[in-house]
Amino acid sequence: MKRLLYILSLLPIGLNAQNMYNVASFLENELTGTARYVGMGGSMSALGADLTTMGTNPAGIAMFRSNDFSFTAGLDIKNNEANYFGTVLKSGKTNAYVGNSSIVISLNRDGEKLKYLNFGLGYRLKNNLSGVFEMAGASDGWSQQDVIDALYKDYEFDYTKVNGQMYEQFVRSWLPMLAAGAEMYDEYGNFISTPDSLLVWTPDEHAFYEETQGGVHSVDFNVSANISDRIYLGMTIGASVVDYNRYTEYREIDEYGDIYVLENNKYLKGSGFDIKLGAIFRPFKYLPFKVGVSVHTPTWYSLNEYSSAAMTGPYGMHVATTDHDIYRDVLSVSSNFNTPWRVNASMAYTVGSFLAFNAEYEFADYSQTEFTDRGQVYKGQNEEIKYNLKAQHIVRVGAELNVKGYALRAGYNYISAPFNKDAYKYLYNSALYNGTVAETSTDYMNHFGKNIVTLGCGYRSQIFYCDIAYKLEMQQSEFYPFCDFEYLNPGASVNSTKHSLIATVGMRF
Repeated sequence: MKRLLYILSLLPIGLNAQNMYNVASFLENELTGTARYVGMGGSMSALGADLTTMGTNPAGIAMFRSNDFSFTAGLDIKNNEANYFGTVLKSGKTNAYVGNSSIVISLNRDGEKLKYLNFGLGYRLKNNLSGVFEMAGASDGWSQQDVIDALYKDYEFDYTKVNGQMYEQFVRSWLPMLAAGAEMYDEYGNFISTPDSLLVWTPDEHAFYEETQGGVHSVDFNVSANISDRIYLGMTIGASVVDYNRYTEYREIDEYGDIYVLENNKYLKGSGFDIKLGAIFRPFKYLPFKVGVSVHTPTWYSLNEYSSAAMTGPYGMHVATTDHDIYRDVLSVSSNFNTPWRVNASMAYTVGSFLAFNAEYEFADYSQTEFTDRGQVYKGQNEEIKYNLKAQHIVRVGAELNVKGYALRAGYNYISAPFNKDAYKYLYNSALYNGTVAETSTDYMNHFGKNIVTLGCGYRSQIFYCDIAYKLEMQQSEFYPFCDFEYLNPGASVNSTKHSLIATVGMRF
């Protein structure tokens, strides 16, 4: 860790308060879409003929031979179990959502080579980020106050004279500024710590609460072509919309109650676009075997982040970033960032209309994510991304059994960890104006690999169809309420599960 601190201290910091953990949630596309697609574990990139494939392998839309419309709704039940120094705390949230609504117009060209020219338009919920997470436990000698104290000692100021005139240029770290406004000093003039580096208020326990709402939504426009029933080509232009709010509350507690409470609220909104290209080939004329390949460009995002923070100190003094004597107004920061390129290879085999099988592999190197602004790369943030994030590998398999219009489906996903083992949040990389540390949220979570199991069933008539799917996601993570500047403090072990029920109704016309 000290090696990274040294490297990043040498890099110039741009006018940017964003950091890697603010956007990490947007990098991975969740397994969402029609109930048929989810029931097969999202493994349909070579099989095609599902409306969701316009967002994975656009050539799958070329498989349609009639017009098609569907609507999908879902219910997520998210559960977390955090173990922090032996204290286990459970939390969770249930929410309903619209997962997908799409239409395909299929034009029969009746040509010798160009059989069908198809157009698709669809909405998809790419990331459902709504949830609740809680953690609590004994401090065991660790405290966020050490982080605040280190920030203060890096650039000391007269904490007894916090006022708008003195600090209107934001040339101090904002966490100590909040602590000063909340009067985190004693009658002897000790601010945060004593001269012998002991905390003025020693916590016995930590507690953390997080509530998130919103996510990332995508609208896709697709054009695809069926050439001789042997080659299928497609392109999708996707427009993404970010609408995400995150509220956190961190508190340190001693025998008398709360020492202090730190609240943070972040609201991100913005948009992005990407292009997906795909192809499916049937190499053997009389064998129902297909191979598929697709390439996704980065999603080029433009984001606006609105942040506010508040702290209530040991004497009940409350101060917030919206108070004019500290920051004058809510912090607003604009930034651009690009997700990495994504490639997918797949294969499918069918036995008449009775059995269908699809397997695929997907790759995305998250260390290639980068912040940009007018063509200038934010070197500090991007160096942090390269150190903390890594390539992600995704394997999907799915099968469908169909008897007289009734279908049974099953699927499985393995998604490797996007974070390196020793990834951590570096506050000095969230700087604004002359190196000021503007970030007031110190928590972060590193996710490990994810396993997804799906089941589904459905019925199809000549015109109408309906499908139902169940999805179980399982993932382990490490949560850290803060990161000490010299030593990596212990985190909470988190086991997360998500149960999802998805239903689709549609018609062919």
